[in-house]
Amino acid sequence: MTTPIQQKIRDKKRTPEQIADMVKSGDWINHGSVGGDSTVCTEAVAKRLGSGPGQIKDIEFWLYGMAYSHPELREIDPLEQFHCIHSYYFFPWNRKSRDMHGVSDWAQWGWAYGIWAHHYRFTDAVREQRRLDWWFNAATAPDTHGFFNMSYGTSNCNVYKQTAKKIVFEVRSDYPWAEGGRFNTIHIDEIDYWVEVDCAKYAWPKINEQGIKPTPEEAAIAQHTMTLMRDRDVIQLGIGSLPSACVAAMADAGFKDLGIHTEMLNYGLIKMIESGQVTNAYKNLDRGRSVYTFAFPFDPQWYYDTIHHNQHLAVYDAGYTNNLQILTRIDNMVAIDNCMAVDLLGQQCCGFYEKRPVSSTGGYFHFMLFAGQSRGGRGVATMTSRGKNGRSRIVPFLPEGSTVDLPAQFAHYVCTEYGIVNLRGLSGYERASALISIAHPDDRAWLTEEARKHNLIAPHFPVSMHPEEGGGRRYPSYDERRQYKIPLNSEGFGFDWDPFQSGK
Repeated sequence: MTTPIQQKIRDKKRTPEQIADMVKSGDWINHGSVGGDSTVCTEAVAKRLGSGPGQIKDIEFWLYGMAYSHPELREIDPLEQFHCIHSYYFFPWNRKSRDMHGVSDWAQWGWAYGIWAHHYRFTDAVREQRRLDWWFNAATAPDTHGFFNMSYGTSNCNVYKQTAKKIVFEVRSDYPWAEGGRFNTIHIDEIDYWVEVDCAKYAWPKINEQGIKPTPEEAAIAQHTMTLMRDRDVIQLGIGSLPSACVAAMADAGFKDLGIHTEMLNYGLIKMIESGQVTNAYKNLDRGRSVYTFAFPFDPQWYYDTIHHNQHLAVYDAGYTNNLQILTRIDNMVAIDNCMAVDLLGQQCCGFYEKRPVSSTGGYFHFMLFAGQSRGGRGVATMTSRGKNGRSRIVPFLPEGSTVDLPAQFAHYVCTEYGIVNLRGLSGYERASALISIAHPDDRAWLTEEARKHNLIAPHFPVSMHPEEGGGRRYPSYDERRQYKIPLNSEGFGFDWDPFQSGK
């Protein structure tokens, strides 16, 4: 006997071609959350692009960190004459389209704030008045109660379901059921249609993350970062080969009872969980569970086996994982993320550098700033001293046409293969001196000359900072600051507490 829920599920099934036939010229489409990339519906729409009979044009796609590259869009309409890409986080194919054809619209995107900015622009309680015409998103098959699980792409979905007139889920059998958390499921009553995806044909792009080998420079950066870590720390790691180096260094250091609160659940963090180093036993929020908001399953079976109905994991929306009020409450939070450049003022760039979009802010701002505001928290900006082009990543000033992804006043730790420095509380002279000390040795004379030219270091008086943490200039060690957090007094104000004596 068919239940009412089962009948609704049957009635709302369509093919990708049927969905594409409903799309009209001028429609705006959001085709996937981070980790919830659309495949079949976007391809079907792409095949209709053009100016001939029955074709459509003036289609605008709004992207927020898509790992699936959609080659059909670039093959059918490489100059974007009939469609436009608005991408808020550039990947290699976005950069290639921009470099070759001058197309692909770039905008700054910081997950938590950016999602709500998106929500503000497009949402409406009255569905017919919403500003997006379509939202395509990958999900699991619905359960017997009619709930789809947002799986790898939970991050943005609670917001997205409020922004489009029509919602289409692309059901994938290779998506695990991710345990919440919150906002990790959406009911059949809240969507319009769903389609089935052939996961063999539309497989996730595969990357051998376990085969990634860190460079000697990255291994050195990881070792410097380990000097800040202790047992029971709560970890957030960014993407790339550096996390692999950090994981190896943590294993070698023998840290115990670590916790995880992160934006992206990646290879490095999964390896830490498998090693037994992660227990989450001492987290003051979400005790016993590793928290994340999205994943890119570059090794599909491994990620599936890790996440599917795993009660040790909790997937939340990005409005929780990247929320300033949450991050500042997590004791001993350590965020380790890559940036592209830091200037001698402490300004940091990781999105748009020298008039060229490279990626975007993502969660960088939130974790660098707010993780560092927790009791014992650290935000560690990591980078090799030189880029692939051989140029220094530490520069006198960020060049024209660069975004400031973390303002100077919020800078915390900066780490290269030559050392790690804590910029918090340093004067301008001290800050420039500290950053020069961890630059490539062949760049230090030039940086010093530029710093003197612009009065960033003392012309005569010997003011300098050592590259080691807590070294010189009456700077307290990390262990002395581990309990540091200015609390509120009974009147709601701080600064009535000695941070280096209380709570030890």
